[in-house]
Amino acid sequence: MPDPLPEFPPPQRDPRVLDELLADGSMVLFHTLSRKLMTLNPTAALVWECCDGEHTEEAIAAEVQAVFPQATGVAGDVAAVLGDLRAREMLRPPAASS
Repeated sequence: MPDPLPEFPPPQRDPRVLDELLADGSMVLFHTLSRKLMTLNPTAALVWECCDGEHTEEAIAAEVQAVFPQATGVAGDVAAVLGDLRAREMLRPPAASS
């Protein structure tokens, strides 16, 4: 039996990341410590906005699906965006368990 997928707490934006919403709905993120820059399309910007530490990955996918009801594969797309945000250290890391 394969190992279960890791469970992440509800994603939360790193407070060291500045964001700028652009007129077309896309967004630019800038991590002030690492000086990394990331651009998000409008859908990924919606995912970012939902990263408030309250919305689970499933809740974020439901929010995106509600905004884009004709979209398919939303859960996978949300997981990919969150994975990219984590990899680029734009989200707070999960708290270490004691």
